[in-house]
Amino acid sequence: MNTLSVRLLYRPLRIGWCVLPNDFDAIRSAIRLSFAMWGGSFNPIIPIGDAELADSLINVFRVDVLMPASKGEAVEKFIAQRTNLPWPIFHGDPLLARGGPSPRKDLGVVDIEHPIRRIYEEFFKSNLAAAPGLDIWEWPVEDPLNNVLLCQYGGMPAAEEVGKDYPGIAAMALIGQRKSIPTDGPLPVPALDRETLASLNRAYTQQHYVVRNFWDFPGFFVGHADDFDDLLTYWNLRAADIQLHFYDPRFPDRFLLLKDFWSATVRREPPRPGRGPGVAVWHQRDYPLANIDAFGQGLTVCAVDTPSWNGMNIMAPIVHFGSESVLASVGEVGSGRPEISFAMTAKPFVESREAHIQRYVLSVDPGTGLFGNERFTLHTPFIPELNEYYGRNCHFIYSDARAEPESLGIITTADTQHMSLRALDVTRLISKVFESVGIKAEPSGPGRICSTLIRRMGGLDDCRPFKIEGVRKLIEDHRPDQSFSRSDAMQAIRGQGETRPLSSYQWLYIEPRGIGTPLTNDAVLGYLLDRGVFRVGLEFKCPGCELWFWRPLDDAKAMLECDLCGHAFNTSRQLRDRDWAFRRSGLFGKDDHQEGAIPVTLALQQLVRLGGFSEGMYTPCLSLSPLTAAISPCETDFAVLKPSGPDHKIEIVIGECKTRKPITADDVTKLKAVADAFPVDRYDTYVVFARLKPFTSEEIDLMRVLNVGSRLRAILLTERELEPYFVYERTQKEFDIPGTAVSFEDMAAVTQAVFFHPKPRQGQLA
Repeated sequence: MNTLSVRLLYRPLRIGWCVLPNDFDAIRSAIRLSFAMWGGSFNPIIPIGDAELADSLINVFRVDVLMPASKGEAVEKFIAQRTNLPWPIFHGDPLLARGGPSPRKDLGVVDIEHPIRRIYEEFFKSNLAAAPGLDIWEWPVEDPLNNVLLCQYGGMPAAEEVGKDYPGIAAMALIGQRKSIPTDGPLPVPALDRETLASLNRAYTQQHYVVRNFWDFPGFFVGHADDFDDLLTYWNLRAADIQLHFYDPRFPDRFLLLKDFWSATVRREPPRPGRGPGVAVWHQRDYPLANIDAFGQGLTVCAVDTPSWNGMNIMAPIVHFGSESVLASVGEVGSGRPEISFAMTAKPFVESREAHIQRYVLSVDPGTGLFGNERFTLHTPFIPELNEYYGRNCHFIYSDARAEPESLGIITTADTQHMSLRALDVTRLISKVFESVGIKAEPSGPGRICSTLIRRMGGLDDCRPFKIEGVRKLIEDHRPDQSFSRSDAMQAIRGQGETRPLSSYQWLYIEPRGIGTPLTNDAVLGYLLDRGVFRVGLEFKCPGCELWFWRPLDDAKAMLECDLCGHAFNTSRQLRDRDWAFRRSGLFGKDDHQEGAIPVTLALQQLVRLGGFSEGMYTPCLSLSPLTAAISPCETDFAVLKPSGPDHKIEIVIGECKTRKPITADDVTKLKAVADAFPVDRYDTYVVFARLKPFTSEEIDLMRVLNVGSRLRAILLTERELEPYFVYERTQKEFDIPGTAVSFEDMAAVTQAVFFHPKPRQGQLA
């Protein structure tokens, strides 16, 4: 049985609390519930009164589910419109009710009892001399700083609301002590060696390297404790794991001790690249900072507004409870579709009677995935709009799947021991990606021909012989009904006297051969025969009609009937000194030039090879038509999809491949419209034009419009770039460009320097 190493990440379910403007009760309720959840203080609060800010927060925090903190039709409508973030299916209230006939309520996500019991087992269970490990702070509800104190010192929902007395459980296990905060005294400095109700939910959590927040300057948030927007912004900044204390300039005496302590703590931290000096002072951009001298010298001022949450400034890190690598067994379901199954052996949860209803997110990173399988993939692009598609096709519950950077998240329960995930059909997945931007994409006839050709050859890499000019010429120069001899084939592949004879391709690997052993035309022809590109047979002359006809080797026998007149005759007399006669077969036996499949395979080889491409995928020709996008019906000869760098944008490549025909204005206009349909904040889109002959200056002028400002999207490939193993191996001899390209961005930059603004090497003509 085949196995695959997968990486598992156990992380909290990230809830977006939906609140109406100025609904302080809703914010307080959401904060208390968040503190009762393990990892809950990383949950953002979503103000539905500001649609732009709300959607930005949902995106930057990669919210898993939305929960109404405020009540009302507006909140319900807002949540209902985000259909890609459904609550997992189970009975009763999704968060608080057990469901069924039992009136008992329990929290529907993993709660802080898990870290509490772990702390107890490690530090208190066998330590008779243990000191108090928890401070439970209390204050009068009429305190003007009530909301801020709740954020900083913590609070819990009532036991009758969530089914547990969390402060009581924590106090008993961790030797908790209750302390009061007077309304007229300075705010206390939290003890570094003791937990609070605000910190318990963060115990045993850590950031994952995939997404980190580099705009995370620690310091103070300056605002008014009774201002709704200030409170919401402060909570969300802390939910992004930025270490901040609130400071209300109207109460300087109350914040004095805390300000001095935290300023000194931040200044003692070692410097970090990219982080500003000293203490950071955060504030809402609309809220002017009257006096910041109280925070000392060397300050970093951070103004926050809606654009701050666009994913390019403040970023919400992925936080998890633990991780492990496991071996997954790889099997098959219907139609050869791969499926992986694995066990979770290092779950970070303690045993509890509520484990079957307490949910978290298991993130599954398939690593190298189904290496070599070009039809199916375990890699799911980070496109939250496809959550339901992933749920229905990878998992067996449509509402449980969540797209994540470099992984697929499955919402499951703490008592789950095993899991199975199915691979996705690459062509259908890419079609769904197009659909998500308003484009209907379906495999076309030429696309099916190209896919079949690639599979018949054994895979995209096994199409390498088509790089040889003599092989392409042999296929192109003979009709399907035209025979050629072995000597003709050998001479054509050798290409003696041609621009690029076989001796120019000695670097090409098509099958194992000894070190120093040259690539021969005999080996190339044998490889093509093995793959069914050509079929061997004999030509016979009918004694009746005296016309020649061809029979494949499998059908040749002593007595034959003429294909043309039906005359039966004995073939024995014609077998003397008979040379074998070859013909194109299979897909190559059609008189349609394989619908241009050969230049498509050459272009795909160069695109797919970039950067290792372990997570990338491709599909040949798609027919495109508008759903909501402003495009005209057209075709792309391929679509290549690849996750990008740290910004986790998706890279999409579409293109037109031709053998001899020219590139037209219509080709450029239609594919440009398709590229424009992909939002630039989520996708990096490139358009490839490839042809097995040089482009004319008129064609190059047509393709300039693909580049918009500083965004270089055009990638041009000719025979010079399609044939070598390294795409610009030949081109760099003529132009002042790097000899290698490791990304589509590199290819677009080289296109600029070769075709649009040529930079010939010294001594070369432009």
